[in-house]
Amino acid sequence: MPSGRCPDIAFLSEGLRFTADVTIVSDDGLDEQNPFHELSTRLEALKNRLGLKIGGMDLRVHSRRESIGRGERTLLRLPDRRTLDAFLKERIEPELRAQINAGQAILRLSIDDEFAGIDLVIDPRKSPYNSGSHAAYDVPTVRNRNPLYNVLKAKARQLRAAEGITGIVVGDADSTALRDRQRNWNEVDARGIVRDFLRQYSSIGFVLILSVREKRRSFLDINTPERMLHGMLEIGAECSAGSALDAVFRSAMGVMPNPVAMPVNGALRAQEQGFGWGHHGGHQMSKNRVRISSRELMELLAGRRTVAELNEMHRWRSVDAPPSNETMFNPFDRSLKDGRLPAEIKVVKTGEDDSDDWIEFEFGDFDASISRIR
Repeated sequence: MPSGRCPDIAFLSEGLRFTADVTIVSDDGLDEQNPFHELSTRLEALKNRLGLKIGGMDLRVHSRRESIGRGERTLLRLPDRRTLDAFLKERIEPELRAQINAGQAILRLSIDDEFAGIDLVIDPRKSPYNSGSHAAYDVPTVRNRNPLYNVLKAKARQLRAAEGITGIVVGDADSTALRDRQRNWNEVDARGIVRDFLRQYSSIGFVLILSVREKRRSFLDINTPERMLHGMLEIGAECSAGSALDAVFRSAMGVMPNPVAMPVNGALRAQEQGFGWGHHGGHQMSKNRVRISSRELMELLAGRRTVAELNEMHRWRSVDAPPSNETMFNPFDRSLKDGRLPAEIKVVKTGEDDSDDWIEFEFGDFDASISRIR
């Protein structure tokens, strides 16, 4: 544009013309102010250093309310994330060590002062799972003071000098404001936030929000849920092209790929190194067949994963390992010990929206050439 700014989209088709910028919204800023996840992760690392089993931890964090503008926000009673290491070293580790040295089977710790409010219980009998709870600090209660409003306001400044219809496309990078959920009376939803923004910034013609919805299913349904792209379009009061914009965006969404994850999981995956998508850790078994991830098998054969890592992901164990209620025998190890080799190996192709195929092994009958005659 003449201003030197470079919006993402310049659209012209059959009389419709608009300029738009694309952005994402997440609750990362709120997560930094309320570092529950970081504290949980560092507590697990501390447990490991103390020689405790994985899991078995229950962490409950207290909260407080703080007035902001025309409403309130919730803050967890935790130290600043930059001081978490010192907090663990000075306040938590000495107490846990003392209880371990005293021979206590269940470790308990409570802190309730101006610096923090937490209740921590570590019960090795509940390993390998952790639990925790805290008040919802990422639910918007004020229309013009939340992450969604903030990203819209920032983009409005960038589009200030654009001519004609202008708009903002917002992608969901894990924002509570965009989730499909029941709301309390004091909460505001994404549509209300966007409408308030368009009322205050009349130069913006539209806002399109793109997120993901998951078809509701029963608790006992183990199949992969159906996910679909979800759009919410709001038109400004001074924009007369609402019908044309709606048709364009519906058409665009119709040719986009199906989502493979909900925004929260997509955001977590985006922070990982490499390409982690795949069926890692998943398997299907019957009497003579085993199906595992194609990518996982390639990583194993390439030396990028070990058999120990394979067993850990699938909760398998060697046939020579002691019995355990938490794991089952590695089916490949079991077949080899039984003298049964693969009779057929095939690739089970998945859909174009899937990130991995399956490799299916069918094991034959007992082979005396690799096992003792019984």
